[in-house]
Amino acid sequence: MADKLGPYLRALRGTLSLRAVAEKTGGKLSHSYISDIEKGHSRRGNILKPTPETLKILADVYGADYDHLMKLAGYLKDDDQLQEIDLGETIEDKNKILKYQGRPIPEEDLNLILRLLKSGKDDDAE
Repeated sequence: MADKLGPYLRALRGTLSLRAVAEKTGGKLSHSYISDIEKGHSRRGNILKPTPETLKILADVYGADYDHLMKLAGYLKDDDQLQEIDLGETIEDKNKILKYQGRPIPEEDLNLILRLLKSGKDDDAE
């Protein structure tokens, strides 16, 4: 299915120029990289599989379904669907024990993660 991603993205782009799409990404993707993705290979001839982050950027720019792009790129099967989880809400949920590598994450580490998610701002400073 990955060989269908490029033509699908090209169709989504329509009459927009590659440079216009690159501008719409806010400089996150270059026009030449977008062209390579549409072709399915880099300028060196290597097969190109864009990252999920890149696909998210393109989905946002084109107003396309992110799950569908992930399926076309081969990250998801047809019956797979991404599940969105709000990390902040999950961390703050006192009915859940969050683990990493099988061990519970200490509360002070969870508080640090929350501060990082809030761009390092302390709740007291807001």
